[in-house]
Amino acid sequence: MKKSIFIIGSYLLIILSLASCRSTRDMKFLQNMSNNELVSATHQAPVYKIKADDNLYIDIQSTNPELDKLFSSEKSSGFSGGTQSNYGDLSSQYINGYQVNDKGTITLPIMGQIEVVNKTTEDAQAAIQKKVNEYFEEATVRVKLLTYKVSILGEVRNPGTYHNYNKTITILEALSMANGTTDMATVKKILVVRPTENGNRSFRLDLTSKEAMKSEAYYLMPNDVVYVEPDHYKNFPMNSTTFAMTLSAITTTVLLLTYLHK
Repeated sequence: MKKSIFIIGSYLLIILSLASCRSTRDMKFLQNMSNNELVSATHQAPVYKIKADDNLYIDIQSTNPELDKLFSSEKSSGFSGGTQSNYGDLSSQYINGYQVNDKGTITLPIMGQIEVVNKTTEDAQAAIQKKVNEYFEEATVRVKLLTYKVSILGEVRNPGTYHNYNKTITILEALSMANGTTDMATVKKILVVRPTENGNRSFRLDLTSKEAMKSEAYYLMPNDVVYVEPDHYKNFPMNSTTFAMTLSAITTTVLLLTYLHK
């Protein structure tokens, strides 16, 4: 009787051990998306408007040598002809960029304050270009957002804050920046926290489904926080080979224990 109970308990242990492992199906992104399928995003990539404390890259270039000479001393501060060396790292971007103050303006040499808050980078560029045209001829203005960053936390291989230098970024691209998810991650309920004027707004995305591409949070916004939650069980690549090896190892252990208890 005791032997039977022991054997039954051993096999229950096998079942529980296998149940605690998840198959590769729980680890795959967009698994219900078929080959050559076209999925249209319900929401367009969001348009970001400049806010106070944002840092801007502003470049003013001209074929006029007198203009270049006039602002040659400002090149190191990011005004005219900004080079990669002036913006090659985060500290240089912070020093050489133009930070939007609490009033929503930036201050340019000679031209003074220009309002840029609540404008897109394209609108800010047009506003600065209009101001520049009042002082100089044949000058070209470029404006870029330097503080387009997202924070990725939780069960990713390299959590941290990542800067995006493209116009948009998707949550899949952001996770790839963090070197993907760990074996403890669940990709069925990724949390995205987005700061808004009325407080922080949260989104939940199931990245195992193609429906995630239709979420408002599929395209990330500057200052978004992505949190990948841990699952109760560790991801385990339970394919046919590993299943057979695991079952064989556990069965051998049970048989050995049964023999020892004879």
